[in-house]
Amino acid sequence: MQLRQHLLAVVEPNEADDASIDMAADLVARGGKATVLMLLNQAARDDFRRFADSEDLLAHVGEAIALQRLTNGYASRIGGDDTEVIAAIWTSPVRELLEVAAELRATSIVIPQRLAARRSLRRLVSDTTLPVLIAPAA
Repeated sequence: MQLRQHLLAVVEPNEADDASIDMAADLVARGGKATVLMLLNQAARDDFRRFADSEDLLAHVGEAIALQRLTNGYASRIGGDDTEVIAAIWTSPVRELLEVAAELRATSIVIPQRLAARRSLRRLVSDTTLPVLIAPAA
């Protein structure tokens, strides 16, 4: 029995050039599985607060609605019945990414090029036995 490919696609929701999502969609179209890990940095969290303010919502309600919209958007762009989207506060990305990848039994990880330049994520390449793909900037 052949192992089904499972890609962990890392994205920052406030960035527009998400080749990681395109790579995940390609894999799902070929019969693989994808999980999206949204790294919620301060800019994304600020966007959620602005959305809540603009809609006259409590901050936590606005954040929940914005996260649900992002989750639905990523899942529909990728396709597949079992595509998952996970949100994580940006703290220690290497530890979080490796833990999530191991828990999900991912066979590879894709990160956006702009994140690959960060020192903490460069360690990911040496700390994991999984292939780490760098998604090109748009």
